[in-house]
Amino acid sequence: MERIHYAGSSFVTGDLIAHALVNYAHFLSAHNTSASVDIPIRKADGTVGRANFLLGPTSQLVSESEDSRFSELLDNDLVKVLYDRSDGQHESSPQTVAPELSFSAFSFDYSDLAESV
Repeated sequence: MERIHYAGSSFVTGDLIAHALVNYAHFLSAHNTSASVDIPIRKADGTVGRANFLLGPTSQLVSESEDSRFSELLDNDLVKVLYDRSDGQHESSPQTVAPELSFSAFSFDYSDLAESV
């Protein structure tokens, strides 16, 4: 199971659902658009409920794995729809991308400082 932290609350759902939701949120952000997504969640008492997420360029989602005594939530149709909506872009795990930094454009001349010391 995965716990999704969103807008000051957290929700437990199935692994595949959470991964598809985060992937779709990434896609929406990259395309500067938004969408509303309704997913099944596991409530604290073990019953199944629903949560609706408004995802967009400024959405901040965090998904973390969590052990649960309840069965895994599955919704293969929803997972397929979310990946299809993100143009079939399916990332097996979140990617961290850091820009390559280059300082060659900067030129510093410290010769005047050395003379005053």
